Amino acid sequence: MGKRVSSLLLVFILCTMSLAGCTDDENMSTEYEGPISLVVYYDLTAGQIEESWNQGNQQPTTGVSISFDLAGTTSTAGAIVTVTLNPGDGTTTIEQNVGEDGAEIAYEWQTHGLFMAAAGAIDSEGNTHNVTIKIRVDRHITYAIDQVGDAGDTMTFSMSPDNDGPLPNRISITSEAQNQGAIFPGGTADVTWELKDSDDMTISSNDATIADGSTEEWTTMSQSMKEGDWTLSIKSDGDTVNADHDVSILYLEGSESPANPRP
Repeated sequence: MGKRVSSLLLVFILCTMSLAGCTDDENMSTEYEGPISLVVYYDLTAGQIEESWNQGNQQPTTGVSISFDLAGTTSTAGAIVTVTLNPGDGTTTIEQNVGEDGAEIAYEWQTHGLFMAAAGAIDSEGNTHNVTIKIRVDRHITYAIDQVGDAGDTMTFSMSPDNDGPLPNRISITSEAQNQGAIFPGGTADVTWELKDSDDMTISSNDATIADGSTEEWTTMSQSMKEGDWTLSIKSDGDTVNADHDVSILYLEGSESPANPRP
């Protein structure tokens, strides 16, 4: 009985060791019987694009950059010569020569969505193997516009992901309007905000009367998702206002694969 328990324990330890460095994806299961032992390390699988607009001019956008380390990948048929990455956002698969550029491959996502990225390797005999890793990319937009009057101003943004994946889980908005005051004191700004979906249907709205030198903040959130271009508009009757919008397009937390950092 003692020998049987010891044998089972040894098998468990060996199985555990064989999984070290692998992801939890089904493509890393024992169904693969090829010569490549694929090991992929990555520190994160989720991030947020930072986009900024000032007075109608777009500022530099910061994407979500992730590196995939395949240096531990081996093949019993030959040397690993190429590492690959398909970002899952419609761009072509990246192929990197290990001998020239190493076995760590990086990519920066510039659009929001839940992406099924595929990291893989090719050996000297032409054998290939890859693993799918779910990458969650949210989008955060700041938008500033001054001197908004009765003509209003409209901010437009896309709710469509850059793939065939799910729509965002929700949108969260905080908008601040500041009445800087007119030439003659004592005036007010009657401000109206309106959030519309791609069918021009009002999702949320708000009204406020803002005195000279005062600020009003409006916060709204919606899970009524619809693909296409949405709009956030603001207008002011009376005094003009300076507006600052903060818009977050968010996917469901935890929908991404777990990170797999190098031990």
